[in-house]
Amino acid sequence: MVMVFSGCLSLEDEYENSILSFKIPENWTVVDVTNLDTLAGLKPVGTNSTLISITTTDVSPQELVEGYVNDYSQTDPDFQIIENEPVPVDGGEGIKLVYKMGRKDGEGLNSSYQVSSVIAFSKNNNTYIISSVGVSNQDYQSRVEPAMNKVTSTIKIKGYLN
Repeated sequence: MVMVFSGCLSLEDEYENSILSFKIPENWTVVDVTNLDTLAGLKPVGTNSTLISITTTDVSPQELVEGYVNDYSQTDPDFQIIENEPVPVDGGEGIKLVYKMGRKDGEGLNSSYQVSSVIAFSKNNNTYIISSVGVSNQDYQSRVEPAMNKVTSTIKIKGYLN
């Protein structure tokens, strides 16, 4: 008797480039990036939209998060901080900001607001940002937040040889 099983293995793949590595969340895939500041992008399998990006900046994590809060609180009356707290990242401490904003006219989604998040941390004198685009609260909680948590808990920034 021959038995055939089909389905996806739940083994986690690891993404690595010259700057960083992380475990790819289950049912997500890494996308090619063309932006010079973007180090990696992630999207759910079977979709076309990049929902998580990993970028770098020369602004400190604290300044970056304060900039998000100041900018969005002035431009969006529906802006609300859901979470703003320290988070462990790659052997150090980063800042996690989860926030919601009102939807713009014509977005045509079922929720009246969207949830986004940003995690900023420093390593090797650079600031790295793991950020998500705005999605419905349900999509954030069921898809984006678990993927952000996986990337945040497994990301490793490589040291530079001088």
